[in-house]
Amino acid sequence: MRNLQEQIDINYQKLDRLRKRKSEILTRLEEIRKSIETNRAARDEKNKLIAEKKALRDRLHAERAEISEKIKELLEKRRTILSNVDYHEDELMVQLKEISWRYQTTTLSLDEDRRAVQKISELERRLVYFKKVKDVDQEIGRKRARFDDLRNQANATHNEVIALADESKGYHESLIKGYEERSALVSELDASRKVMQGLREEIDKAKDELFVANAQFKVAKNQMEQQKAEQLAEQAKLIMSKKSELAEKANVKLKNGGRVTFEEFAAMVETSGVPGSNAI
Repeated sequence: MRNLQEQIDINYQKLDRLRKRKSEILTRLEEIRKSIETNRAARDEKNKLIAEKKALRDRLHAERAEISEKIKELLEKRRTILSNVDYHEDELMVQLKEISWRYQTTTLSLDEDRRAVQKISELERRLVYFKKVKDVDQEIGRKRARFDDLRNQANATHNEVIALADESKGYHESLIKGYEERSALVSELDASRKVMQGLREEIDKAKDELFVANAQFKVAKNQMEQQKAEQLAEQAKLIMSKKSELAEKANVKLKNGGRVTFEEFAAMVETSGVPGSNAI
């Protein structure tokens, strides 16, 4: 019975430790659940921003590609314009200044005047090509500036994508760690529940055995007490029988005028009362 009770107490202590650990696991699982929700939401938000930034970067690249094609077209247009020119702008400007100066400061005949006007007109017509080239160059400059701006924006957006991807990776790794820890704790919790169930079964079994042992103990105790009472009764019976024999022996002595011993006298007193004063 003592061994059974000690085993029951030990199993209850084990159950208490497992219950405490179960409570700790449940608390930690709740913390992990909240952490997983937070990390998942943060990761998904970063992934959403990444998708938006990638789309913006793709649009910037597409626009830059269009600008690049337009620049190529403008460069081809410039080459086409210059292909019609076999002279330098500086030379034409010198000639135009000279003839314009002479036309304005010199008295010319009608033929000279006509030829001067024609020459000026011809020079201005030729200079138009260079004017067109300058216009194209300005447009090319604007396109290239826009191209560079788009490239810078695309690079900056790409860097943002990389930074967001790193942040998303961090949240994702934390999420995976949360899943792994949760899985380990759930496994531990399942194993703990099985152990607790086993302990409860052992406790119930030990209690049943203790109940039976206690009942057997009571029966045995009653039997021992009964046996002891019977033994005492038998001993008392033997003692009384011996005392009766002594008392009978003493009575015979007294009738014959003899003297009895103290033991015989005590037996007579206990069985028949006090005899005459001269009995001893």
